[in-house]
Order: sequence, then structure tokens, then C-alpha cells
Amino acid sequence: MKTFFKILVLNLFFIHAVAQLYNIETKPLFNKKPVQFTHIPFLLLRFNPTALMGYNNTIQYGAELAPPFGKFSFSFDYGKGKGSQNLNKYVRKNQAENVNTEFRGEIKMYFSDWYPFAGLDKKPFGRYYSLEYIQGKYDRMVEMASGIGGVQLPAFAKFDIVPYTEKTQIVHFKFGKHIHLHKHLFLDAYAGLGLGKYTTMDDTTDPDEMEVVPLHFGFLSNRTIRQPGTKGVFFSKTAGIRIAVPL
Repeated sequence: MKTFFKILVLNLFFIHAVAQLYNIETKPLFNKKPVQFTHIPFLLLRFNPTALMGYNNTIQYGAELAPPFGKFSFSFDYGKGKGSQNLNKYVRKNQAENVNTEFRGEIKMYFSDWYPFAGLDKKPFGRYYSLEYIQGKYDRMVEMASGIGGVQLPAFAKFDIVPYTEKTQIVHFKFGKHIHLHKHLFLDAYAGLGLGKYTTMDDTTDPDEMEVVPLHFGFLSNRTIRQPGTKGVFFSKTAGIRIAVPL
């Protein structure tokens, strides 16, 4: 009985201590503004260095417009890249004439009522959901194999450089968060999943007689380019970190 009484007293003391800690320290922290501004930023200039790292490498920049009302903001990005600027040496050597162009539009909805983070999620400072639409056009110069055996027997294969254009449309559902390094410098970390469709246009090549040569990206992947003269749908994923400058 004495042991039970001691345990009960200790539990009551612990609950009282936690309550005091919540009232004195934790509760003001939840209501604290994450960044002090003379005004709430309504425009964020954005640059995405991670967009340079993929096969469709682009120098991507844009802006986010955050009206001073509601939960929503609107982002627009433009990106363009060349095969000669790709980080992968195979692409730089064999597909230097590739040209990649992308337009991105995004609608964000910021959290505002998820306790206990409500004080940290005011637009455009905190976490958000977003719906992203990407329209891409990629002018490719790819190496393809034709002849007896194809890529299975390279000694008997004939390799040709084939120009064609690939167009894609992608929709992503994303989750992201602004990380505050300074009141004039944010990092926008995000990840998402979605679906896309593609069309590859080429009037000079019969896809039944050609086989695409895989691209070897080391630890990233062994990627095979989509066949010219085809179309289809695909699963898409995205992740990255943008640099954002609030105004």
C-alpha cells in the first residue's frame, strides 16, 4: 500500500511539473512567430538547383505570389537546359544538342489549424500541400541501335543518332515546408507523387526497327529513353529543395 501511494504521489508530481512546463515555456513557443518581418511577404523569388541534377536538366527559376488573405498561394516556374550542360558525362558527350524546356504552375494551401503547429504555419512561412502541373518539351538527339541483334549483339548492330521531340504533361500532389535560414532567405523542401503522359514525335524512324540504347547514370539509375514515335502514361515522383528569397 505504501509503495502504491508513493507511485501515485510521484505521478501527480510529474503531471504537475509537465503542466507547469507547458504553461510557462511550451505554450508561448507555439504562439511565437517563426520570422519577424515589418510586413508579411507577398512575393517569393525562387531558384531550384536540384532541377539541374536530372536527365532533363533545367536552370529553373520563378516566383510565388502569396496574397495577404486566405490560405492559398500561386507559383510559376520556367526552366531551360542543354545536354552540353548536363552533369552526366555521357549526356554531355553523346547528347550535347539536347534542349529541355519546362513550365510549372503550382497552387499551394498552407496549414493553419493543425495543433500545436498552428502558430508556425502561417502563409508563406510554414508547411503546405500543393498541386503542381508541369508541361515539358524535350528536343532529343539520342543514340539508337538497329540491325541484326540490336543492343544484345553490339558487334552486329548499327548505331544511329536520331533526333526527335518528346512532350510531357505531369500532375504532382506534393507536401513541402519552408525552412528559415534568415528572414530574407528560405529553403523550400518538398516531395510528391503523381501521374504523367508523354508523346514522342518522329516521322523518320520506325520504332519497330530501332532499339534505344540505355543511359548509364551510375548510382542514380540505368535509364532507357522513351522510344521515338510512341506515347503513353507513367508514374512520376518529385523531390527537391528550392532557394526562396521573400520580398
